[in-house]
Amino acid sequence: MGKAVALCADEASMRSPEILGLGGEDLSSQQWLKLFSSGDELRRALAQDDEVDEVWVASCDDVEPINLAAAIKADRRSRRVHLVTCGELTGSFATRMGKAGLDDPLLPHDFARRYAERKRIARGEAHSDNSAHAIRGDASCEGGGVLTAPASTPVVDVFPAQAMQATQATAGKAFVLPVVSGSGGAGKSTVAVLMALASQQAGRKTLLADFDLQFGDVARLVGASDALSIDDVMDDPSKIERLTPQDNMPAVLAAPRRLERCELAITAVPTLVDALSDRFDVIIVNTGAFWGEQHAVLLESASRVLFLVDQRPSSLWACQHALDLCARCGIATGPFAFALNRCAKGAPFTSVDVSCALGGPRVIELADGGEDVEGLLGAGLPLELFRDRSALCVSVEKTLAELMPAACSPTSASGPQRKRGLFGRKRSRRAEGGSR
Repeated sequence: MGKAVALCADEASMRSPEILGLGGEDLSSQQWLKLFSSGDELRRALAQDDEVDEVWVASCDDVEPINLAAAIKADRRSRRVHLVTCGELTGSFATRMGKAGLDDPLLPHDFARRYAERKRIARGEAHSDNSAHAIRGDASCEGGGVLTAPASTPVVDVFPAQAMQATQATAGKAFVLPVVSGSGGAGKSTVAVLMALASQQAGRKTLLADFDLQFGDVARLVGASDALSIDDVMDDPSKIERLTPQDNMPAVLAAPRRLERCELAITAVPTLVDALSDRFDVIIVNTGAFWGEQHAVLLESASRVLFLVDQRPSSLWACQHALDLCARCGIATGPFAFALNRCAKGAPFTSVDVSCALGGPRVIELADGGEDVEGLLGAGLPLELFRDRSALCVSVEKTLAELMPAACSPTSASGPQRKRGLFGRKRSRRAEGGSR
């Protein structure tokens, strides 16, 4: 294989590699990668450069990408030429690619994986399928770059639909329920904590995982300041064995202790979720307000998804905004259950209002818990809050019971069973979760 790759992308993508699914990469520092934003410049350079054996055409400032890719391929048939595309190919587009003799197109997850592979080759590193390495991530990666997971767990480096499709890793036994929202302050942490408590006290082996990777605080809310964190597991995957429920409390996996490691943690999410799902009946996942790669992994791994809206107009708008993103990217919302938080007499919104705004789905109402919620959780006393049997706790319990499938009843010690397999060959979690 040759020693260099040429990448053609518009200047905005060069400045912000996350557009290409290469978040955290410093493209200009990669000596094996030659960058171009002009198609004419790229063709002239390739005519005099025998080191480049592969070309990636993502976008271009002066030529339609497929025309540029076809011209490069015609210039030298032996050179691999890939189009980097963020969407499914239409029949006519695929026909044009076939006639031009282009190599397989690279969807974002394929592109990220191919980039990581060429980067390893340039550094003289062999590929590793070691799962512990995948959980840890590669801290030595230049520029905090794209990290790799085992071959059976595709890397996710971008949020669009293709990233969602890429994260269909093998499924374990756990019923996985992420709690998400379109904006901060909707009450995700509180609801996640109460749902995990309800699940554990109902007799299910439950994990409360904090995937608000930057500012997650569920460990503090449950009074578990010494809880194992995601970066603890990244540093030593064997520590996952220490995640066990205690009495009436679920096991707790805290957000990374070090903020600067959140990007590495994102890369570890697919393998980590898969490993955890083999050890628990139920995994309740808190998430952050910023939608990123970890959301892509969690939504695809989820049995159901609880989408929270609160009483602010901005929260409802943010929910619509997130759903619009899902629609544009082809992300199925069948597993989504919608809940309106902080419902009380005289509140600005009712579940009917939110349902109408969202186009008709059923919306669950979660009661306002009052001042005790913030006070008791702020003091790390979740059991006291739960024992008070407030209206919020009761409504959370009812919601959890509604979302749980019969196979995950407390009498089922092993939790729901799912067939294991590779992407496209396993039973979908969505099918088990039901429709909206």
